[in-house]
Amino acid sequence: MVYVLTGGPGFGKTALAEKLALKGYQIGPEIARVLIDEQLKKGGEILPWRNSREFERRVMESRIRFIQQIPDKEIAFADRGLPDQVAFSLYKGKPVSEPLAAAVKNHRYAETVFITPPWREIYTEDDIRKETFEEACRIHDWIVKAYREAGYHLVEIPKGSVDERVKFIADFVSSAI
Repeated sequence: MVYVLTGGPGFGKTALAEKLALKGYQIGPEIARVLIDEQLKKGGEILPWRNSREFERRVMESRIRFIQQIPDKEIAFADRGLPDQVAFSLYKGKPVSEPLAAAVKNHRYAETVFITPPWREIYTEDDIRKETFEEACRIHDWIVKAYREAGYHLVEIPKGSVDERVKFIADFVSSAI
């Protein structure tokens, strides 16, 4: 069973995923970020601002492979999921592609999705994350909408230390078993 960690850019998802990995959980990385980093390093063209269709396809296929590789009885976490791609498309004013809409419908995560709230104190920009805090908050709103429309139940992760937040998540999933 794959639980999604989501929320606006820079709100702490990846730190949580890294800590959950240290606890032994399998983690699906934030594949869009991985692909952007890889493409920038090698001067590639599969970037959302150069070849958005191919970028979407690669990210989508990677997310589907991760879902499919996790046995039903195992708990794993994905740093973002397919509905995040819907949210980013809508945020950018683009229609959701048919393959992506079908993927969201046909490849399901655990019903509960963990969402990090907007948190200015931990927000930082970097070489890949260039959105302002206000833009990250708007993206967050699209993410909430995309997951709700896809039929997921959002559970907000309380603000606190990474350890406190990871304990909240681990306690939640262990009580759901």
